[in-house]
Amino acid sequence: MRTAKLAIALLLISGACARTPKVEVDPKTGRTDIDIQKPGVPETWNANLASMNGSTVTGNAKGTTGNDMTHVTVTISGGTPGATYPWHIHDGKCTDAGPPIVGNMTDYPPLVVGSDGTATATANLSTKLNEARNYIVNIHASPTNLGTIIACGDYND
Repeated sequence: MRTAKLAIALLLISGACARTPKVEVDPKTGRTDIDIQKPGVPETWNANLASMNGSTVTGNAKGTTGNDMTHVTVTISGGTPGATYPWHIHDGKCTDAGPPIVGNMTDYPPLVVGSDGTATATANLSTKLNEARNYIVNIHASPTNLGTIIACGDYND
């Protein structure tokens, strides 16, 4: 009798282990739900910044998001030596008008351009970017002219 119960238990266990889990694929990103459900693994993000509105500023933004935090570093070149450029991550795409800022404006240290026209700044946001949404990084003309964007890049992974 014990042998029969053991055989039945082994059959039940092997049947449960042999099941193939259903894997969903996100048509937008091509990611599987297995990729998405990795707790504690930061997502890596990148944005190539293109000049806008007649500026010569270009650059790159790289970051990670995970564990309810986002860390992003922006590096630019082609800036005016001595200039200060505010920058932010926004919801949306570069073609959107006036998308909201992710986090607080004070979370973003300004880019202060050196004599060689380059600058780097890092922001640490207490929020995680949502991979189902679109984000941009934009560089503003000056602290007093936030309405003019001089460089922008769509954030993607």
